[in-house]
Amino acid sequence: MKTSAADRRTEPRQPVQGDIRLRRTGVIAAPFMGRLMDLSPGGFRTRHSCLTLASGDRVEFEFHGRSGAARAMWTRIVDSEAETGFNILREAG
Repeated sequence: MKTSAADRRTEPRQPVQGDIRLRRTGVIAAPFMGRLMDLSPGGFRTRHSCLTLASGDRVEFEFHGRSGAARAMWTRIVDSEAETGFNILREAG
């Protein structure tokens, strides 16, 4: 699925829409909402308002009846919002 030399994706992505609830692990802060952009077997990409989320940060997530923990792999600021790619660490279930 690689579209450019800079694209390091190793799994196919499926476009997806919907809300996602995220809560940073180990930080006393309120959960924040985001919008799902795409989904793969091992991760997902979202847009959200938490501009301080950095690579390596861990979150708890809930979307489409799924929940678990994920690690931020990268974050970039786009149009005053953050876009983050997450690697799923574990799922509840």
